[in-house]
Amino acid sequence: MYVLEREQKLLAVRERIYQGGPDHEKIKKLGKLFVRDRLKLYFDDEQPYYETGLFANANKEKLPADGVVTGTGKIDNRLTFFMASDYTVKAGSIGKYHGEKILRIQEAAIRGRRPIVYLIDSSGGRIDEAVGYHVEKYSAGKIWYNHSMLSGRVPQIAVLYGPCFAGTAYMPVFSDFVIMVDKISGMAIASPRMVQMATGQKVDIEELGGATMHTSKSGSADFIAKSEEEAAEIVKKLLAYLPDHFEAKAPSFPVVEPSRNPQEIDHIIPMEPNRAYDVRKLIEAIVDGNSFLEVKADYAKELVTGFARLNGKTVGIVANQPMQKGGAIFPESADKGAKFVWTCDAYNIPLLYLCDTPGFMVGTKVEQEGILRKGRNFIYASSTANVPKMCVIVRKAYGAGIYAMAGPAYEPDTTIALPSAEIAIMGPEAAVNAVYYNKIKAVTDPQERAALVQELREEYRAGYDIVKLSGELVVDDLVIPSELRKELIRRYETFENKDFPLPAKKHSTILS
Repeated sequence: MYVLEREQKLLAVRERIYQGGPDHEKIKKLGKLFVRDRLKLYFDDEQPYYETGLFANANKEKLPADGVVTGTGKIDNRLTFFMASDYTVKAGSIGKYHGEKILRIQEAAIRGRRPIVYLIDSSGGRIDEAVGYHVEKYSAGKIWYNHSMLSGRVPQIAVLYGPCFAGTAYMPVFSDFVIMVDKISGMAIASPRMVQMATGQKVDIEELGGATMHTSKSGSADFIAKSEEEAAEIVKKLLAYLPDHFEAKAPSFPVVEPSRNPQEIDHIIPMEPNRAYDVRKLIEAIVDGNSFLEVKADYAKELVTGFARLNGKTVGIVANQPMQKGGAIFPESADKGAKFVWTCDAYNIPLLYLCDTPGFMVGTKVEQEGILRKGRNFIYASSTANVPKMCVIVRKAYGAGIYAMAGPAYEPDTTIALPSAEIAIMGPEAAVNAVYYNKIKAVTDPQERAALVQELREEYRAGYDIVKLSGELVVDDLVIPSELRKELIRRYETFENKDFPLPAKKHSTILS
């Protein structure tokens, strides 16, 4: 058999498209991979991908595939839809067919009920094509409508490989998870040049919207990757914790013993109620070994969120961090907690709360930052999450903090306490000062006053003795710390087929 001329012509056109645009030297100087080399980090010869819309703008030599690769393939054996910007074609800018290709792959993800990964390296919309294409009924402007329709139906993961402004900056924040490659990526409503023109402010991309800023200050990104290779590894890890769609379950893995011996738990938690400890050590003594993947690790560090496996199955962990700000809940951590809980609930991922908080932070600054509104969102998210959820009261459970952490009144499937648990409206220091202020003030001798304060605090503590509260069924059980992992495994197994429908309504008026 010989190859016909028409096939040869088509092969030649395809090969030209595979070569990308004219700006290869530019991406080399920027220290970035060519898009098709980037895709090799996700797909290989044994797990190849196929493309949709390869021949878009095929007759225009400088616009191969119209600057975006879209298709389907297996990432670590998980069938996944994807789009990947080609920076060699007009800096990855979005033109008419480029936008349409993204729309089509998003719609395919909805129909196919599989995750979608966005590999974004785009300077935004093409100004020379801007008339109409961004507002027409089926145009690039509909990308964010499709993002909204995908949200909560299939997982969306965005990876940023370059500065993304305006519309392309919204693509990642509409996704469930955002990974930014350090030093080469950024996102903002407008570029530094546009910011200077509009406001007079001189700012560089790192300060305006760099990876460090968004992972530590704005909270708009979840992970920072040191390299393109590390970004691909994070995507693979994330997919391993997530289901294909909202009605599926996340994949199971072989059980691995914890990286810390559960016998250590009682040693990890200090005897002194105000002494700090690292809650991540507690997590390591509960979950399967080396399975904890922290999400937003650099943002609002007083709350730890992330995925892990318990007996081989995915759980989402929400844990107060006494090492940071005493584990108090601030506006940023309330926002972080609400987003993570909603995401887990959307994708059928059971929740494990590890409560050790003095409650919500108070003061002028946090009020101005919206502590009431953002705290409400956290409480709302925990209230409405109807996946299997467990609350472990590790130590402090003061005030409304226990509400956000899915305490007894917030329909957890189990509330269990450790011997170190303290459940109270507020801590003994604040409570004694509030209730006995005049009595304490009336004692003039400093030593007598100190003795009185200590006596009153001990009386207050006796009122929330955890054995007493367990006897009153405030909690479901009081658990030996070294048995916590086994206890949780049994209880999650009990509620694996949980069916707890929420009251019928269109939707709440509370938005996170």
